[in-house]
Amino acid sequence: MSKAKCVWLTPLLLAASVLAYVSWVPPHVMLVQAYPMNATHFTAYVNYTTVYIVQANLSFHGFPSEVQAVMQYLYSQCRYVAVDVLNATQISEAEQLWIADVYCTADGSMWLWLRWLPLRFTAYSGYVEFANATNATAVTPVGTFVNYIPAGWYLDPATKAVFRVPEANLTLLAHIASLSAQLKALKAELERSRADASQAASLIAKLEAQVAALEAQRRALEEALRQRESEVTALQANLRAAQAENDRLRSQLAQLKAENDHLKTQLASMNQTIANLSNQLTSLSQLAVQPSSGEEGIDPLMYILPAALAGVAAAFVIYRKKKAEE
Repeated sequence: MSKAKCVWLTPLLLAASVLAYVSWVPPHVMLVQAYPMNATHFTAYVNYTTVYIVQANLSFHGFPSEVQAVMQYLYSQCRYVAVDVLNATQISEAEQLWIADVYCTADGSMWLWLRWLPLRFTAYSGYVEFANATNATAVTPVGTFVNYIPAGWYLDPATKAVFRVPEANLTLLAHIASLSAQLKALKAELERSRADASQAASLIAKLEAQVAALEAQRRALEEALRQRESEVTALQANLRAAQAENDRLRSQLAQLKAENDHLKTQLASMNQTIANLSNQLTSLSQLAVQPSSGEEGIDPLMYILPAALAGVAAAFVIYRKKKAEE
């Protein structure tokens, strides 16, 4: 029995130790019929408009000989092009400029994110982020990376899951891949056990139980992975909504500040008006106590001045009310 265990555990452990991801494209990108125009720009014709597409945060500073090599590489890799548009600018009535994340593939087996071009050609300049991925191998058009892989989108061939590094839970993916490898090895051993008449029935029953348990565990983990990707998408949508609300509140704050400045100006004008009316009241009061003809009568100022002061006071009350509402 011990010898039989060693026979089927050896391929099982070897299969579990291998974990390879393939560079991929985000699920939300748009496929376009675009062609390389130069080392940094692509051109496409979309909705009767000529579109120039450029990879964000990537520049080229190469010699003419390097340009030729780069263009040959782009023609070979970019048979199909997908873009994640970050910003679109209308250049003219029939021309647009898209700043985007650009992805290319020659045959659909893997995708090249143009942000990675500095890893292959030194004439390109741009920031490429790397992430720790212990026991993981990433296969990309710009090279194969082990344990330390470029940040970007990848496909897990074992689970067919598309995920983003470093945001994805690589430990969970590695565990799922390990379970898949174990399951595959156990199924193969089960088939060999059934074909071998000398294999004990107890071993077959044990292997079948292990296969069922691992199958259930694998399905549960794959479902957890799909739920996590849905949660990430929902959180990203909430973040965009919060940013939009923040922009709206900033605009409203700027408008309130402008209204406040306008009301301050009105208050200063009303204060000056009150001061002028006070001076006029003082002067008129002095004239009122010295009648020129000696005739007694009702002074019209006693009606005019209180009305003016009441109007100024009402304006001041309105200003204080608006100030309190802010």
